[in-house]
Amino acid sequence: MNPHPHTGRLLFPLAALMVIAADQVSKALALAAWSGTSGPQARLGPFRTLLVHNAGVAFGLGHGRPVLISMITLTGAVATLAAVCAGLRAHRRALAFGMALIAGGSVGNGADRVVRPPGPLRGAVVDWITVAGRGPVFNLADVALVSGTLLTAAVLLCSAARRRDVSPRAWAPHSAPSPAPSPNPIPASDPGPAPAPGCSPAPRSRPRTPSAAPAPLRRSPPGRPARW
Repeated sequence: MNPHPHTGRLLFPLAALMVIAADQVSKALALAAWSGTSGPQARLGPFRTLLVHNAGVAFGLGHGRPVLISMITLTGAVATLAAVCAGLRAHRRALAFGMALIAGGSVGNGADRVVRPPGPLRGAVVDWITVAGRGPVFNLADVALVSGTLLTAAVLLCSAARRRDVSPRAWAPHSAPSPAPSPNPIPASDPGPAPAPGCSPAPRSRPRTPSAAPAPLRRSPPGRPARW
C-alpha cells in the first residue's frame, strides 16, 4: 500500500484512544464484578478471569520494589512520548497502528500508576486475564503493548529488507550510448606510393591557388599616360 502523508495524523490518535478506552472500561468492569473475591471468577474459552492488583511491572514482575517501579514508570512515559511523535509522523498504516498500540497500552497502565493506591508513580495496575488459570496475569494494555511492539518490529524489518533488495545500479544515472559506426566510412586521403628503401620521400607539391587577374587597363584621355 502506498504511503500517505496524513496516515499517522488520522489513524494514530483514533487507534490509541480506542486502546485506552477499552483498557480502562474493562478494568472498571472487572473491579465492579469481581472485587473482593479470590480465585478464578469466569471462563472465556482458553482464558480465565482473575482479578489482581499488580504493584510490579508487566506480567507481575518487579513486585515489592517501589523505586524500580517509579523508574520504569518514568521511562514508560518517555517511551510513550516517543511513540506518539513517531506515530503522528508515520506514513504507513501498519507502522501508525503499531505505534498507536504501544502508546495506548502505555497510557492505560500509566494511568493506574498515577491514580491508584498506594501512591503516585507506585500505583497498582489492575490485571484480570490469565491463560487456563496458570501463568502470568495481564490486561488489555499489556496485550496492546506486546502486539504493537511485534507489529512495529515486523514493519521496520520488512522496510529494511526492501531497501537491501534494491540494486544500487537502479539508482545510477544512465550513461550516454556510444555512437554507432557509420555504414560508409569516409576514406582517408591517399598518402601516395611508399618511398623506395634508402630514399627520402619526395616533398608533396602544394596545390596552386589561382592568382588574381590583373586589373584592366584604364584608358586615359589623349595627352596623359595610361593608369593601371
